[in-house]
Amino acid sequence: MDIVPEPTSQPAWMQRMPEAQRRRMSEGRHPADPRRIGSLIAIVGGLVFAWSYGDDAVAEPWLLALRIAASVLAALCAWRLFLAPSALGAPAAPHRFAWFIYLGSVAGMLAAIACGRALLVAIDAPHAAGTWIAVCVGLHFIPFAVAFRERMLARLGIVVAGAGSLGVLLALTLGAPWGELCAVVAGIAQLAVLAAWAFTRR
Repeated sequence: MDIVPEPTSQPAWMQRMPEAQRRRMSEGRHPADPRRIGSLIAIVGGLVFAWSYGDDAVAEPWLLALRIAASVLAALCAWRLFLAPSALGAPAAPHRFAWFIYLGSVAGMLAAIACGRALLVAIDAPHAAGTWIAVCVGLHFIPFAVAFRERMLARLGIVVAGAGSLGVLLALTLGAPWGELCAVVAGIAQLAVLAAWAFTRR
């Protein structure tokens, strides 16, 4: 069964919009489309991963190259979503419990981050904390796909959580540099998924 079914009707909030605004929203061209606003948060999150980690793990020329790549991807996303917006198609009606799912996912992410970091400190592996955060951030995107009926969020969650999980494994088995490196990679992966979605023709 498809966890993100095709939309069957316009969301209630969209039906209350003036006709001209509703038409733009139904085409996915409105600048206030919730998907664009939500993507902006994810873009900032990807940049935070790329610019907050790696200082003690990656040689300076390579670290700078990775951060430039992340910044270019972020700029492309912002350009395609806000400055030269592509049509995203009509927004789907959200799940009836969308906001409960959303709040539960955010609360679960914060709790998992706190518990995981405490455990990593207890086992003398704080260097894996950054990539553990990537795991939690990635996993929290997956319920969003159900709540807001957007398949991209499921892909985003799987990719980021996968990169984070690999980083935790490498950090615990091979040592400190791998955790920070994979945290940077997770940020770049997050931005890459968003860029691919923003540039996809619909």
